[in-house]
Amino acid sequence: MLAKVVRGKIDNEEALYFLTLEGHAEDCLKILKCYVERNEEVIRQFCKRWDLDSELFIKNLFITIYLHDIGKLTHQFQNRIKEGKHSQDYPHAFFAVPIIFNLYNKVITPLLPSDEFPLIELCSILGHHTQLYDLIYNDINTKPRFLEEQVKEFINKMPKFYRKLEFTRYFNFEWVEIEPDFDFPGNGELFDKIKSFRKVLNRKAGGSNEKIRLKSVYCFFHSILQLCDDYSSANFHDFIQNYNGDERLLGSVLENPERYVIALPDIKEMDILGGHEPYKFQEELKEKTPKFCLLFAPCGRGKTEAALIWAFEVCKRYKRNKIIFAMPTRITSNAMWERFCELLGEGETKEEKIRSGMKYVGLYHGKSFLAHGERHREERGADEDELTEEDLEEIKGENFKGNVFFKPVTITTIDHLILSFVHGFNQADFTLGNLQNAVIVFDEVHYYEKLTLEHLMSLFGILKEMDVPNLLMSGTLPDFFVKKAREINPEYFGPIEDKEGLNFKPFKVEVMDGVLINKEGINESFLDEVVETYRRGLNQFVILNTVKRSQKAYEKIKKALTEESISPNTFLLHSEFIWEDRRKKEKSLIKKLKIEKGRPVIFVSTQVMELSLDISCERMYTELAPADALGQRGGRLNRGAEQPNGAVMKIFMPEEFLMEEGNKKRPYDFELLEKTLKNLEEKEYSYSEIKEVCNRVYEGVELEEKNLKKIFNECCIFGYSPKRIAFDEEQGRLLQIRAETFKKIEVIPMDVVQDKIEKFCEKKGFELDLSFLSPVYTTQKIFDHLKNELKEDFKELRRAICSVKNEGRVPIYVYHGNVRDLEEGETEIKLFDFLQINKKWLRFTWIPYSNEVGFQYDKIVNIQPDIVDFII
Repeated sequence: MLAKVVRGKIDNEEALYFLTLEGHAEDCLKILKCYVERNEEVIRQFCKRWDLDSELFIKNLFITIYLHDIGKLTHQFQNRIKEGKHSQDYPHAFFAVPIIFNLYNKVITPLLPSDEFPLIELCSILGHHTQLYDLIYNDINTKPRFLEEQVKEFINKMPKFYRKLEFTRYFNFEWVEIEPDFDFPGNGELFDKIKSFRKVLNRKAGGSNEKIRLKSVYCFFHSILQLCDDYSSANFHDFIQNYNGDERLLGSVLENPERYVIALPDIKEMDILGGHEPYKFQEELKEKTPKFCLLFAPCGRGKTEAALIWAFEVCKRYKRNKIIFAMPTRITSNAMWERFCELLGEGETKEEKIRSGMKYVGLYHGKSFLAHGERHREERGADEDELTEEDLEEIKGENFKGNVFFKPVTITTIDHLILSFVHGFNQADFTLGNLQNAVIVFDEVHYYEKLTLEHLMSLFGILKEMDVPNLLMSGTLPDFFVKKAREINPEYFGPIEDKEGLNFKPFKVEVMDGVLINKEGINESFLDEVVETYRRGLNQFVILNTVKRSQKAYEKIKKALTEESISPNTFLLHSEFIWEDRRKKEKSLIKKLKIEKGRPVIFVSTQVMELSLDISCERMYTELAPADALGQRGGRLNRGAEQPNGAVMKIFMPEEFLMEEGNKKRPYDFELLEKTLKNLEEKEYSYSEIKEVCNRVYEGVELEEKNLKKIFNECCIFGYSPKRIAFDEEQGRLLQIRAETFKKIEVIPMDVVQDKIEKFCEKKGFELDLSFLSPVYTTQKIFDHLKNELKEDFKELRRAICSVKNEGRVPIYVYHGNVRDLEEGETEIKLFDFLQINKKWLRFTWIPYSNEVGFQYDKIVNIQPDIVDFII
């Protein structure tokens, strides 16, 4: 009987290779055996945590993993797989359910007691291909014909693998031959059983504590099944790609299950510290190793190293096997990923260490696929269009491993972490299962707007009840945050403080009366000072609160330097560049400041620099922001220094702060700005003094519990689908993690489209009249024209254009404003259009864009030239 089919080649001709059901089951069990060998203590502490029998836990894993694909033993499935086809009309996970019902109390003693069915075991099988939700499989209207003799034979071979793979050391397995009852129910009756099953499940998990226990046990159990199934299948695919034999029907082919069960590396404290002696706060954190901890230390003083030492110690002390770092932004995640890969890897060069360390460190966020692809191309010295299908599969595989926290260490964003608790994406239960025995470090944990902080507080409560160790660390840890965290979890120890570093006074604050830049122009005194300071060879950072003002300031500074016959060494970074341009800018900036130690440099940015880059300057000019944001900006000024040594932060008033009350615009809450200004003094500041300013500014702030815990309870095992949680724009998201006051949408600029077309034509030696690139034509018409002109080369160009690395972000109010103006007849310019590519909708925009400054909203009026229509 067959379980898997992979397409390969024999003598350069396509052929089908098959893996038997027994072979697949054996490969899955080999991975399980390796997992149990390497994580026996982890499993035992987990079972002790939830009052489970660890021997029964391992036994039921063995049985469930062996039986998980038994629904493939139908005439329909076997006929289709022989033809190399898959059919969603006969989902084998669904049709395994009646067989598992029949085996209840004959083979399976449920892990959690139940009068009617094995809850954990049945759910794990039912959801091992599609994450469970309330309406799962409700549209199935086919009835399979089971291969009854083969079902019976396969079930009764289970003891053979129990002995062959030596599971005897983990549990006792007495076997009496099974005669299954093959009076299988019809689909209607089966649906009714599952509905009844869900009701029983809800009754059993009536209270919040019981739901947390049920969710934890299910997800951990399920994640091990998923690990064994996914990677035995992946192994068969890899095996066939390198297979030279004649056999087309294969049994077990897995030889190295260790590839899929990677243990935390054994790393010494001095290696983490780079050979330096530990600071006192780092020693204290290691010595005490609290399960739940607060850490307060300034930028540049080794918070990350301290957190990593804590994480490894907690894993040893409390028998955990994974470390998760939850970061505020994608950029911080990328930087931390490379940093940890280098730290945990081996080799002579930095690149060798990073490549080696990728075995241990995963990465996942909304654009991590691009980060993995970039790393892949760099290693091979290849352009994007030179990547093969095998390359793309490898990149997808790396991204998937990051998504589910497969590796011993994973760097991710807070958004992805939260969504794993509430069915927020298709592999959420797999991911949450891997979290059950992880330790989590929250980096700059207070640095979120109020809504996200409120969700985080709910998350801290869930982690407490799940007994998942976590460390909350920040360079500006306000008292209101500490107070609320301790209300939720009284076991939070600390905060442990870097008392020495907190007393450093790295810079002086000067508060300026006027604005740095506004609609009328730039502050000329500021501009003169920047030019003069540039002549002196100092590095300067200029931080604006809006993208538009950062662009304007950058252009004015660059122009002023050029007029002085100075070749400007200037950088601009904000959140609205396309991914490709932003990455180039980040790399160029880091290379100039950290590798080449170049100076002078002027870096103009928005809030994105507060947590994004490990860089430093001697002068900082910033618009007024809340105290904690100013503290984060200050962390990039004279970084790590004990005294100012001339370093100054000059704070200017943002344009909207001086407007009349009714016209004040955000990005920051006006009351917070007022309180910050009131509490600032012109003096040298230590980090502890900055924290005191934060305390006064946020005094009286209350955090309210939002709906995260409610949705968590409703998604205990079934519940909502990922689409309803996070991706259903029509119905509105059930969970909104970040406030949408300044929500942005992803778009591909048509200027980038034109650039890609020009480079493609140059590479191919084509000549193409580009007059058809105009907003008077729909995007569909433009792409149809390209298809007609380029013929067989069109798909290659389309891939280059439609890559997510070409997406930038624009405020959603710009889109809505353009739609409104079109409807009201106030404009004829359609700035946005849509195109469906392979079932995915992409947005394109005619807003002018340049790789130097990003979207140029002030040039919108010039984008609709008079041209002659073209014929397709």
